[in-house]
Amino acid sequence: MQHISTHPAFAGRPERHSVLRQAIMVAALVGCTLPPSATLLAAEVQAGQKAVSANQEEFLSKFMAYYVKWAEEIEARGQATGIPLDPDQARLAAEIGIKHPEKVRLVFVDEIPFPTENPEIKLAGETFGFIGPGIVNNAQAFGYTIWVRKGFTLDQPRLAHELVHVWQIERSTSFAAYAGQYVSELIQYGHDKSPLELEAYEANRRYAG
Repeated sequence: MQHISTHPAFAGRPERHSVLRQAIMVAALVGCTLPPSATLLAAEVQAGQKAVSANQEEFLSKFMAYYVKWAEEIEARGQATGIPLDPDQARLAAEIGIKHPEKVRLVFVDEIPFPTENPEIKLAGETFGFIGPGIVNNAQAFGYTIWVRKGFTLDQPRLAHELVHVWQIERSTSFAAYAGQYVSELIQYGHDKSPLELEAYEANRRYAG
């Protein structure tokens, strides 16, 4: 979803955010705490783990619902203000597999948007590694719009990476389905082994020459 760097750790390699923290951290966001393990019986430990899991799922559900609605508004804004792909970029999009390259828009901004106006969502973004000190979001696809930070060189490999994300969104049943899969994979596999990201980074390698 996001093309992020944490300067200077990512120098000399494709920029991307670090591995998504495990879902257990979400429990901290909703204030879920457990008694000291030394005082817990086995049954109480199991019950506490189930409570944490339930809180995680509830919070993630609320986070995704809010984020998806917000992202759909961002795409609409990008469609209204962005610029279409030039002929070479459109050919690249078609080669990658996008059915409607004519719908893709590039939006150049000082900062890639994130719903920081909502304190809980902002805290979740910081916990997940989407935003925070030292993290710079360089590019992100929202539907058929690709938002690019001004000053970031959107060369062919990097554009191909983002176009793969557009293609992934296009082939999904909805942006919500794509976003849900993306976050689920990050939690399950971590960033480096996330299937959606591996697919996008293959485009980096393919078009690097």
